[in-house]
Amino acid sequence: MFIDPHVHCRDGTQSYKETIAHALSVAERAGMSAIFDMPNTDPPIFRFEQAAERIALARQTKSPVWYGLYVGLSADREQIVDAVRAYDELPEVVGCKMFAGHSTGNLGVTDEKSQQFVYDTLAELGYTGVVAVHCEKESLMKPLLWNPLQPVSHCVVRPPQAEVASVRDQLSFARIADFNGTVHVAHISVPEAVDIVESYRKKMSVTCGVTPYHCLLDSSALERKGLICKTNPPLRIKPMVDQMMDYLYSGAIDWIESDHAPHLLREKLHEPHLSGMPGMPFYPRFIQQIAPRMSTHLLHDVTFGNIQKKFGIDIPQRHCEPQTDLAREYEFDGFG
Repeated sequence: MFIDPHVHCRDGTQSYKETIAHALSVAERAGMSAIFDMPNTDPPIFRFEQAAERIALARQTKSPVWYGLYVGLSADREQIVDAVRAYDELPEVVGCKMFAGHSTGNLGVTDEKSQQFVYDTLAELGYTGVVAVHCEKESLMKPLLWNPLQPVSHCVVRPPQAEVASVRDQLSFARIADFNGTVHVAHISVPEAVDIVESYRKKMSVTCGVTPYHCLLDSSALERKGLICKTNPPLRIKPMVDQMMDYLYSGAIDWIESDHAPHLLREKLHEPHLSGMPGMPFYPRFIQQIAPRMSTHLLHDVTFGNIQKKFGIDIPQRHCEPQTDLAREYEFDGFG
């Protein structure tokens, strides 16, 4: 029924948090037709062989949910060539992912010269697929202001300006490179960033996706619920959250993505205070909330149609009754 194009499975050294098999099981019960897995695993998915091994794990599950995978990007030309090869030769590789700011894992391509090099190289190689980008500008972050005893300080450490500046950078770099693929701004959270995306739509192929938590939870949740609601990008102030929901209803945002990122509760509440929370279990509950205010056509677009069209993948749409009681599959529920 739905496609979740932003899921973090954890197979590898972090399989104690989540596995492809378990994520696909949850996805099946949540009503998903497909999930797209992100590469910031340990070890990260950078190479053709790594992608092939991960896809083999998904195939072994024989899940009715179609499994797609992003391959990470670095500022190393040989690695980018290998990532493009994976995209060209492995049907389950849906695109590439670049972290323009550090998040969970150490895959950041954080300086502007290296980011421009990535787009230049992709353009040179003739890559026309999707590059999903985590947009937060490292130079505008304020890590010295982080205080785990005051979780809301995370919102100051990674301010809205860091996302806005990074979105502007990525779209500009892609234009300069004559990149003919799609730049996808993942988990967009700031209305001004959506406005920038809108301003580029006639110039290039660009999309953006929003998470349920950036539409429903504001920064006060970090004060009420604490570190379990720590995410990257962080939760924003309520007026921004309300505007993001309005943008979703208006069609300015291309699709919904859960940014499903399971961690153990102790990893959230104690060092290293990891960012991210299980998002896929809440997905069907979010759809129930927004459906009354959306046309059937728009709801289909933001949960399935726009994703299938942009990625050019013929994914059969499963029809089932989504389960809405899946939060128990994980140690905590940031939406509870």
